[in-house]
Amino acid sequence: MDSWEVVFKDDRIAVFCGSKYYGDYILLKEPYCLKCACLGVTTMQCSWHDDDYGFERIYAMGAYLSSSTPEGYDDLLSKHIRGLKKFPGYSIPLGLGLAECVKNRYPELLKTDLIVPVPLFGTELKVSGKVKYNQAAELAKVLSEKININHRESLVKTREKRLMGLPRDERKEAVKGLYKVRKGGQVRDEKILLVDDVSTSGATVSECSKVLVDSGAMMVNVLVAGRTAGT
Repeated sequence: MDSWEVVFKDDRIAVFCGSKYYGDYILLKEPYCLKCACLGVTTMQCSWHDDDYGFERIYAMGAYLSSSTPEGYDDLLSKHIRGLKKFPGYSIPLGLGLAECVKNRYPELLKTDLIVPVPLFGTELKVSGKVKYNQAAELAKVLSEKININHRESLVKTREKRLMGLPRDERKEAVKGLYKVRKGGQVRDEKILLVDDVSTSGATVSECSKVLVDSGAMMVNVLVAGRTAGT
């Protein structure tokens, strides 16, 4: 996959392109919630996931930090997540990082049957040159190849709806009925890993997970490259 390489190092993943060392993806640091990956709290202290539904757990590679802060501006993981919204090639180091995270930190996810990306509506697809793409689907492809678990775009988004800027309660309402399993999506009796680039409120992954379970999936876990502090 091009010349990107990553090396797992306990609390970080070193990122290289060719012979150049780009820096590290800093992995999620304790304390964090083992249900929704909310930052800075233990699972018992966390109330953030009280209205989440559908999934068993959100797993995150690291924290997604805003570029408006000095920490976020310099953080390599956050830079690459932002870069993925403009250039699909960033799915390679991020996907490789996710694979190393699964193998070394979250090996229970290797028991997954199927990787499913969170979908975008057609008008929401990212554009790079003449290429239109869904960043979650690009991540799923790389992850699938590296951990040898099939991926399938089993979900579709039924209409355009952007959640950015909406408060948490409005996000939770906005996603209702927004997703469905496509014809031939084949999720019945599958243990599914739902993949996205970032989790903020848990609204999108909750609704996607519910749709998958309602369509017969055995269980759903979620894996994201970055977890925000939430809004």
